[in-house]
Amino acid sequence: MAQHPAVSAHRRDAAGLTGLHDAARSGADYVEIDVRRTGDGALVVHHDPTVGGLPLSRLAHDRAAELSDHPIPLVSEAMEIIAGRARGHLDLKERGCETELVELAEAALGPDGFVVTTRDVASIRQIKRDFPHVRVAMSVGRSLWERGAHRDFAPVRAIRASGADLVALNHRLARVGVLAQIARAGFPAMIWTVNAEPQMRRFLADPRVEVLITDHPRQALGLRDAASS
Repeated sequence: MAQHPAVSAHRRDAAGLTGLHDAARSGADYVEIDVRRTGDGALVVHHDPTVGGLPLSRLAHDRAAELSDHPIPLVSEAMEIIAGRARGHLDLKERGCETELVELAEAALGPDGFVVTTRDVASIRQIKRDFPHVRVAMSVGRSLWERGAHRDFAPVRAIRASGADLVALNHRLARVGVLAQIARAGFPAMIWTVNAEPQMRRFLADPRVEVLITDHPRQALGLRDAASS
C-alpha cells in the first residue's frame, strides 16, 4: 500500500538526464519535469522561457542546447527514465502543449501514472475537457511582485472555476491559512517546495497534504518512513 503523503522529487533541470536518473532512483513516488516547447516543435524539459537571453520558443532544440549552460532533454527521454520507477509530475509552463503532453504521458507512464500541474486556467480546462480522467492541479503561489499575487491568498473560487482536481500550493501560503481554505473546499494539496526538515515533518504529518514536493526526496522519504514505523 502506498504511503501518505507521496513525495515528489523536485525538478533537476540543471543536471539534465543525470539528474532525472538520480531522481528516479531516489525512491520518490513522483519525479517532476518542467515542460516547454522549442521553436521547432520539440517538447523539452526546461524551466525558464529563455535560453542564453533568447526565447526558447524561437530556438530549435539543437540551438537551445548549444546556448544553454545545462542539458535540455526531450520530454520523451525524461518519461522513459521515469517510467516503471515513479509517476510523472508534469509541470506545464506554457499553452499549446496540452494534448501532445498528455498523449505522450499516457503512452509512456499509463493513464494513471502522472499528474499535470500548471498555473494556466485555460490549460487546465482544455485537459479536463479532452482528457477528463487525467488529474490536474492548479499551481498557486506567485511571487509577491507578480501581477495578481494577492489573489493567491484566497484562491478557492478560481480553483473551482478551473475544474482542477487538486492544488499545487506554495509552502509559504500553506502556512498562512491557504491550505486550510482549500482543504475546507475539498481539494487535496501538493505542497512545494519543502526543503527544511521541520517543514518536511510538519507537512508529512498533515492529512490534508497528498504530495510533498522537495529537492531532497531521500530525506523526505526517510522522515516519512521513520514516522510510520
